[in-house]
Amino acid sequence: MKFIHIADVHLGAKPDKGKPWAKSREEHSWQAFIDVVTKAKEENADLLLIAGNLYHRQPLLKELKEVNLQFARIPHTQVVMIAGSCDYLSANSCYSSFPWEKNVHFLKEETIRCIELPDIQTRVYGLSYQHRKIPRPLYQGLKAPRDSFTNILLAHGGDEEHIPFQVSDFRDMDFDYVAFGHLTKPMQLVDAKVVMAGALQPIESSDVGQHGYFMGEIKNHMNQVRFCPVQYCEYVPLKLKISREIAEDVLKKFAEDYIKKAPPYQLFRITLTGASNPKAHSLPQALGRIDRVVQVLNQCQAGQDLEKLKVQHGQEILGCYIHMLERMPQDEITRKALYYGVEALMVE
Repeated sequence: MKFIHIADVHLGAKPDKGKPWAKSREEHSWQAFIDVVTKAKEENADLLLIAGNLYHRQPLLKELKEVNLQFARIPHTQVVMIAGSCDYLSANSCYSSFPWEKNVHFLKEETIRCIELPDIQTRVYGLSYQHRKIPRPLYQGLKAPRDSFTNILLAHGGDEEHIPFQVSDFRDMDFDYVAFGHLTKPMQLVDAKVVMAGALQPIESSDVGQHGYFMGEIKNHMNQVRFCPVQYCEYVPLKLKISREIAEDVLKKFAEDYIKKAPPYQLFRITLTGASNPKAHSLPQALGRIDRVVQVLNQCQAGQDLEKLKVQHGQEILGCYIHMLERMPQDEITRKALYYGVEALMVE
C-alpha cells in the first residue's frame, strides 16, 4: 500500500507581510498542495493522509471547493483527513458539513474514530480538533487490532496544549504507521513507524530548514518512508559575528554576496553576534534592506569591559546604570539599552 503523508499545509496563510515577495509567498502553500496531489496521481498512491491544519484558519466555502477539485483529480487515491488546532471545527463551520468527493474521508469527531478501506486492506484511526486547544493526552492507551489489515493512526499534537504525548506511548500500540502533524519540523520519531510530517511549507521565519512531505509503502506490516522536499520557500539562518575591527560595509558586502549565491527560493534570517561596534550601529537596518532578508536579530553584547567600568565608576551614574541594567531580564531591548546607554555616558 503506497501512501503520502502531509500536514500543516496552512492554506490561506499570508507569510512575510510587508515584504516585496509577500504576494508570491501567499501562493506557496497552494502550489505545494497541488504538487502533492499531482504526485499522488503520478505515483498511483493508494492513500493520502492529511494530519491536520490543511487550512490556516476556518476555511471559506470557496477554499473548500478549490481543495475538493484537487481531490477529484485523484479518484483512485483514498484521502483521509482530520482538522487540527488552526482549522479546528468550530460551531456552525461549513468545514464540517461540506460534501466532499467520494474518495475523501473526514474524521470529524473529537474522539477516536476509524474508517475502514477494504479495497486497500487499510484502517485509519483519528480525531479532529473541535477546539483550538486540547491539553489532554487522548492518544494514550490506543491499541490496533492484529490482523491482515494495515492499521494507521492519523494524529495531530505534541505540546502541552495540543494533545501532549511521549514518543514511547506509540512503541507498543501495534499501529503500522502513526502519521503526525502540528510540530513544524519534519522528523521520524520512531524510525519509519512514527513520523511528524512537519509543515508542507514554512509560514514563520523562525521555522528554518527544509520542508515537504513523506512518501511511503507498507507491505506485510513493514514500512519504508522517505522525505520529499518541496522548495518554494526555505528560511535559512545566517550568523554574522561583529567585532570592532570589521567595518559595516564589509559585513554588508559579505551578506549580499552570500545571499546572491544561494538558491532563489531561500530567504534569510540574519543573527548578529559578538561585540557591539559603535561604527556599525546602523548595520541591522542596512542588512534588513538586502533583498531576500526576512529578519535581522541583534544579539550583540556591549563592547565595553563592563566589569572594569563598574569598578572605575561604581558610585557614579555610569556604574549605577550598568548595575541596574544587569539586574533586569536579559533580552534584546535590555542589551540595546545597556550598549547605547554606556556609549552615551562614556561620551559625557
